[in-house]
Amino acid sequence: MVFCSRFKIPMLKTLIFILSAASASASPVSVSLKQKIHDAAVRSFLDPKLVEAVVRVESGFNIKARSKKGAMGLMQVMPGTADSCEIQEPYHAVNNLMGACDCLRLLINRYQGDLTLALAAYNAGAHNVEKYRGVPPFPETQSYVKKILSLYRK
Repeated sequence: MVFCSRFKIPMLKTLIFILSAASASASPVSVSLKQKIHDAAVRSFLDPKLVEAVVRVESGFNIKARSKKGAMGLMQVMPGTADSCEIQEPYHAVNNLMGACDCLRLLINRYQGDLTLALAAYNAGAHNVEKYRGVPPFPETQSYVKKILSLYRK
């Protein structure tokens, strides 16, 4: 066994620690937040990778994010959506994730598993998806859907 002479610990353990510390600092997402995303996704029967893509696009993993339009928290829920999804504390990571994941699951069910339509509805509202009979012609919504699906499918 090779030891790190300065601290008398096995070299392999030292190397593993250095690599894990480097990868943790390179990632903007804490292990704790990734676990919360995973737990909320699984609870709502969603792929954690999809929820992570939504969070990345919506808030950049910023728990305190607030848009100019008033959307709040990790998954950028609007006040009306927060009320209907029973999100009492939109800036509380777990409350935001659980409520928004439930809403996303409802949209996916509504559109019979069509992620494109569900994501468009999450962004622009189901009424707009119905009105335009598909992804609304809003550049923001079209870009939003493409970004999330691209991240999700990587």
